[in-house]
Amino acid sequence: MATIRNPFEPMPPVSSTASHAPDLERYAKAPSKIELALERLTESKLRWKPNPKKWSIREIVCHLADSEIVGVARMHQIVSSSKDSPPTLIAYDQDALAERYGYNSYDEQQALQLFKILRKHTTALLKALPPDAFEKKGIHPKLGMMSLADLVKLYADHAETHLRQIETLKEQLKGEER
Repeated sequence: MATIRNPFEPMPPVSSTASHAPDLERYAKAPSKIELALERLTESKLRWKPNPKKWSIREIVCHLADSEIVGVARMHQIVSSSKDSPPTLIAYDQDALAERYGYNSYDEQQALQLFKILRKHTTALLKALPPDAFEKKGIHPKLGMMSLADLVKLYADHAETHLRQIETLKEQLKGEER
């Protein structure tokens, strides 16, 4: 007779030897790195754009929050699906959102808080999954078949890419001040 797990007891954490563990750690640490990068930035620095086609630091932070909503939904799609029927993951137009929501006029601190909360919550959920759950797949609209582990890596990389973009903008701003 099979033992039934009490649903109110947390699942054991994912083994640190799991291949996705380093990406999950990078995924979890990104919000604090972004928060640190934003310290002491003035309103004008948050809104500054190197040119009209590029995003400001504020727009990047707002994008990270909205992208995280989509990323978490994609992860939920994979986790909740059957292994035999990979879901088609939701798609969106990031530039249309930035423009239509007026990211450069939005409160980047509110967006940052959302990003932090989503990452913390999702990290805890992901750590509670058994290692084989990270092998489940979904179909990304542009990248094709991706496992849950692939998505965790994608979103860890995504935040790090935007962190570098923020640091580059800060360096450009220093040059503008001279």
